[in-house]
Amino acid sequence: MRVGITGGSGFIGTRLTDAFLEKGDSVVVFDVNPPQRKVDPVRSKTPAASVDSPLANRTSNGVDFYKVDLLSLNLHPSIFENLDAVIHLAGKNIFGRWNERVKQEIYQSRVMGTKNLVSALSALQHKPKVLVSASAVGYYGDRADADLYEDSGPGDNFLSRVCLDWEKEAEAAEKFGIRTVQIRTAPVLGRGGFLSKLLPIYKWGLGGPLSRGKQWFPWVHIDDIVGIYIFAIERETIKGPVNSCSPGVVRNEEFSKILALVLDRPAFFKVPKLALELVLGELGEEILASQKVRPRKLLQNGFSFKFPDLKNALENILTKEYEPR
Repeated sequence: MRVGITGGSGFIGTRLTDAFLEKGDSVVVFDVNPPQRKVDPVRSKTPAASVDSPLANRTSNGVDFYKVDLLSLNLHPSIFENLDAVIHLAGKNIFGRWNERVKQEIYQSRVMGTKNLVSALSALQHKPKVLVSASAVGYYGDRADADLYEDSGPGDNFLSRVCLDWEKEAEAAEKFGIRTVQIRTAPVLGRGGFLSKLLPIYKWGLGGPLSRGKQWFPWVHIDDIVGIYIFAIERETIKGPVNSCSPGVVRNEEFSKILALVLDRPAFFKVPKLALELVLGELGEEILASQKVRPRKLLQNGFSFKFPDLKNALENILTKEYEPR
């Protein structure tokens, strides 16, 4: 296959690129930054791609790179031509202190960026067969102890509204004959991403539950989220939202306890809700949401998780033998 990945230079996109290359597929990365991998651009007179140029940097390892801002008014549909599948990961990082400007950037990067992407795909003569778009378990908001499946309704907080509109824009590609899948992603565990922000705190012996720690905490191993994206492309019967989390959902206090155990560190400190809100603003409330998410659609369609158990997942990631690609 020839697979396009927006946001392909990030934590998940880099691992996806490697996985497709190992399968013998070719990859086109669309991002504002080049792929985080050792590449050798082909020598030519062709200039590097930019937001207003349809020209790409071609690498010698099966990866093409287009410097693309999906919010640009000069987006060239032609750069998406001749792709069999598109994976859409691009969006502003949500971590950091929120204010109204940051929230607007988060919303625009996901909702308008997706709308522009679908508009570009709709103009192609040869459209991709499938668009697999990122979403998040933040769709559900704070739902206490309720089991959450793909047909459960959205929450009523900011991230819920972002995810709802984000998914609607991605689903619009169905009108143009493109199968769509929305990957409602849980926090991804791997060397990088969410876990990299926690490790220094736990290694200093300062880790512990967030607030009371009773909130449900969905998670997924990086190898499994990569597998889920590939599965969504290859399994043509899968459409719509897909809860992309391990079946082994735990409460936040259990997650904290197991992480500390694997690191051989104590986990006595509880992070007060007020402290989170002071540091992160409204994001502090979002982080404390309880989401007992179940990956029903994946299991019904025969997806096999490599790491359904949290302790095994963390041991795999944090042992010296584990080296991310």
